[in-house]
Amino acid sequence: MSENALAGVRERMYAVCFPNIPRTLEEQEVFERAVQLQYAQEQENAQVPAGVKGFRLGEFEMTLKDGEGLHGGKICPEAYGLLLRHGLLYRGVEGRRGP
Repeated sequence: MSENALAGVRERMYAVCFPNIPRTLEEQEVFERAVQLQYAQEQENAQVPAGVKGFRLGEFEMTLKDGEGLHGGKICPEAYGLLLRHGLLYRGVEGRRGP
């Protein structure tokens, strides 16, 4: 695992959770597991950029998936579910109650 790539995934996952940063040891462990799941998913899909449906190399042509840009803008379902079950996803203006 590239530490720079992992750090990048971690920062994007913090953005998904904000303002619900992991506070307890359990939340930190869950968050790190979600980061690892997301990293693994991104490595698995590294051959074709997120949001790309297909491309041709001769006289370059690329087709984007409907409704998606090149960034994809989504986290993998396993990481999303893990964060959701442990209350680490953003829940509106009120956010999460204190410890």
